[in-house]
Amino acid sequence: MYQLMGEFKIEKMAIRYSQFVPQLYNYCLSLGFERKKMMPSRAFCSDETQGYPAILLAQHFGTFPFDHGQVGGRVATDRNGPHAHHGEDLIIVQASHVGYDPSSRRFGIYQRQRTEQKEFGANCGKLNQVLNWYQATYRHASCAIRLGNFEGTAAISIDNALLNPNRSEGLFLHLDRLLKAPNIAPLRILSTSKVFEAGSFLLSSLPANLWSGPMRPIGTCLSADLFHFQREPVVGPEGLDLLERAVAPAMPSLVTSQNPMLDAARFHTQIEFDRAYRAIQDEPAYDGKNILFVSGLNVDISLNNENSFPMTKFVPWAAFARLRDGTNFLLEQADLFDSLASQSAQSPDRIALDSAIAAMAELKTIDLSTP
Repeated sequence: MYQLMGEFKIEKMAIRYSQFVPQLYNYCLSLGFERKKMMPSRAFCSDETQGYPAILLAQHFGTFPFDHGQVGGRVATDRNGPHAHHGEDLIIVQASHVGYDPSSRRFGIYQRQRTEQKEFGANCGKLNQVLNWYQATYRHASCAIRLGNFEGTAAISIDNALLNPNRSEGLFLHLDRLLKAPNIAPLRILSTSKVFEAGSFLLSSLPANLWSGPMRPIGTCLSADLFHFQREPVVGPEGLDLLERAVAPAMPSLVTSQNPMLDAARFHTQIEFDRAYRAIQDEPAYDGKNILFVSGLNVDISLNNENSFPMTKFVPWAAFARLRDGTNFLLEQADLFDSLASQSAQSPDRIALDSAIAAMAELKTIDLSTP
């Protein structure tokens, strides 16, 4: 998993949104951004749990944030130009999100307070939907491959369906890592499977006692380096599933992870930062303006009560800034965290939302008429 995600840390990096947003605002001021020229934008999932972060952005930046978000927290980079036309000092906050239940210490679930039974459900639902097919396919393969002693030989039995190279989609095994010699005839041909002598790579990867007893399902010993997936992303009412295509390369690591939803959200955050960072650099509408792009992970914590909002925390990943004077720089996770932590979590410019809404309600009405 490290080779896939590097140093994307969660522990000791999470910041409560009530602290993160004012720190971000003050950081923008330290870069020379002016309040009356700032236009924040959020690239969040459409889930209702992402409302609280958007409200805090409005409260501290003084305007409701522009919407850069697509389902799953994907950045709609085709909105860069319109965003640039809405301000001079521009901020984009991108975050994939994942739920967390502190009582069970599980990532990927969130208690839906508005449902009849207040049950726990998948969060992010879109990432969970994308993972479902791959997880089911992996579970089938982990039962359809068996290991053990076959007539005195350390052997592996593989279902015939998994040996079919002409499938259009599915889980495809790296046979060179599983078998002693992929091109040698099997030890035995059974009705729905074939038995082969296990290869040295597999023998050295697994405990010796697995090869001394009767053949049993490989289970979780089917590690990410032993297979890959092949599948065309689903085409739905909105076209090609871009989120599935984005995370598909990581699927072997995700389906074998102890925290697949957390790792899927982390991975998606990383690839979205890289993709959107390049789109921002290529967007001419941002020329001559200040732009700060901050990417991270929103963790929605279930509180098991009637609170209006979850306790959402932001785990920073990276940031990119390009300033009007030509300065530009990248901040990796530790530097971004430190830059935010150095700022005050209090903002004198924070709007009292109740008062602002009440003031608007008291304004004299304006009739709508044509000339």
